[in-house]
Amino acid sequence: MASFELGEELTQIQTTVAQFATRHLRPKLRAIEKSGPTDALRAAFGELGLTGVDWPEAAGGQAMGTLVRALIEEELAIGDIGAAFALDTPGAASQLLLALGTPAAHAALKGLLQSSGRAALAAAEEGKASDDFKTTATRTPAGWELTGKKAWVFHGGDAELHLVLAQVEPGKGLAGAGVFLVRAGNPGLRHTRTFTTLGLQAMPVREVVLEAARLPAEGRLDAPGTLPAVLRAHYDRLSLVTAARGVGLAHASYEYARAYAEERAAFGKPIGHFQAIAFLLADMATAVDAARWLVWRAAWEFDQGKSPTANIATAQAQAMEAAFFCSNSAVQILGGAGYVQDHPAEKWMRDAKTLALYGLHPQAAQATLAAAELGRSLTSPDLFPLPSLHPSLS
Repeated sequence: MASFELGEELTQIQTTVAQFATRHLRPKLRAIEKSGPTDALRAAFGELGLTGVDWPEAAGGQAMGTLVRALIEEELAIGDIGAAFALDTPGAASQLLLALGTPAAHAALKGLLQSSGRAALAAAEEGKASDDFKTTATRTPAGWELTGKKAWVFHGGDAELHLVLAQVEPGKGLAGAGVFLVRAGNPGLRHTRTFTTLGLQAMPVREVVLEAARLPAEGRLDAPGTLPAVLRAHYDRLSLVTAARGVGLAHASYEYARAYAEERAAFGKPIGHFQAIAFLLADMATAVDAARWLVWRAAWEFDQGKSPTANIATAQAQAMEAAFFCSNSAVQILGGAGYVQDHPAEKWMRDAKTLALYGLHPQAAQATLAAAELGRSLTSPDLFPLPSLHPSLS
């Protein structure tokens, strides 16, 4: 990591993805936001062979590492962050399967690769005031029975498989909860309302209801008592992906605002020549660069097996801040033009705010970092967002 060069192979991957994003994503970002990726776009993305690039070979992946994944996600998000989320059909569920790391979890991932199927993580709940999930998993002679309601589920109801977090032992919080795999077509699984989110509208976000959904004994994927540690590993992986997309969004906002400031003239010269605009652009460039290097450092350390939870939290917090600062500043630099859909700035600002729905939300990232700095345990219950309060669990 002492070298600050990506090398020929990584540069080639970065360039290939950037060309795809420039050609297929940026020109269509409004259509993608309205209707999601078309089948043709999904096919074009599939031809790149990027799904599972960071998964181990045991899960059917290419084992190229998280840094490669971060490079890919950043370039996709520069084109359109909404598309980056929507094209990632395994989604957050894949990060949880990777964190589980069991043969059953790897088999589920292989199945997703072979079928190009979607996966959904059903974790968040509304109207709950304790560490226990309201969704319950009850032992039956044949296996398990799940009952409850989940909110903020991306691709809820139409995914090939759902990973459901449910309470097995009441009163024990996450330590008494488990991860359950519910396949599409289970008669006890359905989705109800669809949420209209502020941004990142390219994929559906729904409420999922489980009504005595029956599963075989092997439907539980985690070992009892291991969920807190599994979620910690899940959040580390998911945070790196989300942070890389945040960097891409910040970069897109900065480049667009800079180009506009060079073209838009006032009082006989480009507005970028005025100190107020020039300094704001400088701050945006600094924010993008700082966030990018923090993400790359954390991803590299993760690939080395160092489990850098604190550095991942730092990268996540910085990337989220950069995304919102740069997208908000782009709207400011564009002035009135920033508030209309003739320009993508207003979409990027909405997308940046909605990033809190995905991955480790900013406050949880800060709590994780603070705990590391103060020497507190990273598995302390206060570091895991309550499912009722923080939809980022989905």
